[in-house]
Order: sequence, then C-alpha cells, then structure tokens
Amino acid sequence: MTKTLDAITDRLLRLSGVAIFLLLWETAPRVGWIDPYFAPPFTTVLRAFGRLAEEGTLASHLLVSAWRGLSGLAVAVAIGVPAGFLLGRRFPRVGAALEPLLQLLSQVNPFTLLPLFLLFFGIGETAKVAVIGWVSLWPILFYTVTAVRTVDPLLVKTARALGVGGVELYRTVLFPGGLPTIFTGVRIGTGLVFFMLVAAEMLGANAGVGWLVHNSAMNFQIPQLYAGAAAIIFLGYALNRGLLTLEQGLFDWREAPSEAVSGRPARPALRPGKGGVVLVAVLLALLFVVGGWETRRVNLAAVSGGHSHHGTHGPPTPERVEEEKRLEQELNGWDPFADGGKSK
Repeated sequence: MTKTLDAITDRLLRLSGVAIFLLLWETAPRVGWIDPYFAPPFTTVLRAFGRLAEEGTLASHLLVSAWRGLSGLAVAVAIGVPAGFLLGRRFPRVGAALEPLLQLLSQVNPFTLLPLFLLFFGIGETAKVAVIGWVSLWPILFYTVTAVRTVDPLLVKTARALGVGGVELYRTVLFPGGLPTIFTGVRIGTGLVFFMLVAAEMLGANAGVGWLVHNSAMNFQIPQLYAGAAAIIFLGYALNRGLLTLEQGLFDWREAPSEAVSGRPARPALRPGKGGVVLVAVLLALLFVVGGWETRRVNLAAVSGGHSHHGTHGPPTPERVEEEKRLEQELNGWDPFADGGKSK
C-alpha cells in the first residue's frame, strides 16, 4: 500500500510541472498578462489542432515528416555505423588522425549548410533527407567509435583464442558487444532530427509539420503555428519512446539506474519483451512505408496541380476564413481585419 501511494505521489509530482505550465498558458493570455494574439490560450491551440485533424491534413503532415525523419536517420545509420567500425577498430590510426576534423565538422551549424545542400541536391526530398542525415550522423558515428573501442578486451582475446577473426569477430563479438552504446547514439540522433525538421522542410517543401509551422507563421495563423509545433513535439516524443522501448527490449539485461545513481528510489523498468520489440519494429517499418507513399502522393499532386498537396488544405474556404476571424475576435475582442488594425 505504501509503495502504491509513493508511486502515485511520484507520478503526480512528475506531471505537476506540465499541469502548471498548461494552466499558465491558458490563463496568462485571458487575463492580459501576455498578448493573446501572439500567445493564444491553450484551448484555442487545441481547437486549431482539432480542426487540422478533422480536415485530415495533420495526419498527412505527420506522415510526411516521419518519413523524412526516418529516412535521414536511416542514411545516418548506414554511414555512421560502418564508418565508426572502420575508424574505431579497423584503422585506428586513421581514426585518430581524422578525429579533430570530424569533431570540427560536427560543430558546424547545419543552418549554414542549407544553401550547400540545395546546391548539391536541388530542391527535392534528397536535400531534406541529406540535411537531417547530416545532423543525426555525428552522435551515431562517435558513439559507434566509442562502442567498438570499449568492448571488453577479454571477450576479444577469448574469441581470438578460439580462432575467431576477421568478419566473424565483428559479427559475433564487436557488434553485439557495442550495440547498446550504438543504440544510444541512434536515440540521440533521433532527438536531433526533430530540431532540424522545421529548417529542412523550408527547402521548397509543400508538406510536413515543419512546413505547416513555417507557412502558418508567414500567414499569421498563430494558433495553427502552435498546433504544428505541438505536433513536432508529439512526433519526436513518440519516435523516441518507440526507440527507447526497442532498446529496453533488446538489452533487457542492463540494470535500471539505482537509487545511489539517480538520487531517487529505483522504479521497475519497462521490459516489453520480444513481442513488444517486434511490435515497435513493425510499427516503425509501417510508418516508414506509409509515410513514403504519402510523400510521393503529395509531391505528385503538387507537380500535377501546381499547388498545395492536400485535397482539403488548398486555398482557404469561406468557412475557414470565418472560423479564423471568429478565433481572432474571441482572443482579442477586436477584428484586426476590419479597420486594418488601427483600433488596437
């Protein structure tokens, strides 16, 4: 009973920060602490979120962004993991010589590279995937180098004593031994993907939650802007939780942080088991396939129609204009379009 109460208290304590933030978000614009035009109340953003979901555009934006994020991540894994093995184990002197250069390149602000990516790859999906892959490449590469360098030497010596060498040594000892650390690099790279998603989807995109945020800002659709930002947070959180579930299922022999390390009583870790791992892997693969199909459909529609992608997200309808004006009036008590905003 005491443990149950402690668990409930711990969970409420964890949620209290979010609850206070949402309460302030709802209250501050309504009592005039902040300008509701630029920071609409939380419930107004929720209505904009619901409207996008009802129109069907939000799901399409999420699928397109998920596909771009997963594609960039796949490119980073395909380059970073083999390169990490080569530099960390096969050619350690080359790795030591290139390490300062790689550290320098990893510090380059990716926003400054956007024109170069456009120059090399053009305005298309390749440039977007490339810039996302660039951002997520570095943690995967460095964690892979660290992983292969820190595999227990006793395991390597034992394997060699048993006659295991060459590719077999990598397959049976080095890769399994370093996989937990490599997976941590992949999770960190996933977090970085969504930092760059907005910038990547400014490269001539016509879909994606990053495009949604940018387009909403350009058209002063502030509640929709916040709804798009919330969608990015949701997508990043869901993908990170999916990878975390995979990690816990694949490496369930690792112990949860103890009370001495975390400063709090250790909680039982979620062990999804093999079934959970397979389910998450299938969901990620399905997300990739469906997102790719949706991206192709959107791009074909944009090319053939010369306009926006989503059938219901074309030019604003009279009903939608009226809805947005109603939201403006509700927020500010005045119509900024009625007299050019002079009365504010």
